[in-house]
Amino acid sequence: MAPSKRFKPVQRVAKSREQNAAKELGNSQRNVRDQESKLEELKRYHREYLEQFESSARQGMSASQLLEYRAFISKLELAIAEQEKIVLASKSDCSTKKEQWQHKHVRTKVLNKVMDRYTTAENRASEKKDQKETDDRNQRGRGRS
Repeated sequence: MAPSKRFKPVQRVAKSREQNAAKELGNSQRNVRDQESKLEELKRYHREYLEQFESSARQGMSASQLLEYRAFISKLELAIAEQEKIVLASKSDCSTKKEQWQHKHVRTKVLNKVMDRYTTAENRASEKKDQKETDDRNQRGRGRS
């Protein structure tokens, strides 16, 4: 069996692994965007709530209202801090997925080059064989004349 034919399944597996890694990278990038969007939403809500608090404070509020606002703002700040950790973890995961994809992409490219070399060598050998057979037939044909 020709080396290129034996090598074809290896090339196919490498390509499949690269495609799977690319899908995982895409999912990870989407997750980063989603988590960043949630973080921005929390920050926006925090700003709006602070503005509302300041407006209410100017108009006067009871001590219980003040405590409720502060407790809620504190919870929002905790949620923002937690979401920032989630965003960092998502970015780290995405970076890892990118490295994995890049590694598999390079491997696939190398295997493709090897496959091209095998195919080129096999084609040359086949052409050389065909030329030799043609030359032999031509020699036999001249010998009979």
